Amino acid sequence: MTTSPQEQGAALLSSIAGRRIRGLRAELGLSQNALAIRTGLGLSRAAMSERETGVKPVPVDELPIFASVLGVSVAYLMGFTDDRSRPLEEAASEVVVRHQGLEPRTR
Repeated sequence: MTTSPQEQGAALLSSIAGRRIRGLRAELGLSQNALAIRTGLGLSRAAMSERETGVKPVPVDELPIFASVLGVSVAYLMGFTDDRSRPLEEAASEVVVRHQGLEPRTR
């Protein structure tokens, strides 16, 4: 089964988000269970592990919740920026502008 470029892109963003969630959780000294409780999403430790390792994607509607609990922007979680507080719209706009400036074969 082949995946579309959109599906591959979504998987990559989810993988980045999972790694960043794991790193931030570790920085804060939280267990997976403690972070799951703080989100209020009713996630189990196993569900947190699946999100952090990329086994299951981080649902888009959960990103703002994780960002708020971890004290970062959604743009940071998604890997659009390394600035932890940069708004998503600003970071995404920059990505689009950079993409538009690429030669077609390098997109």
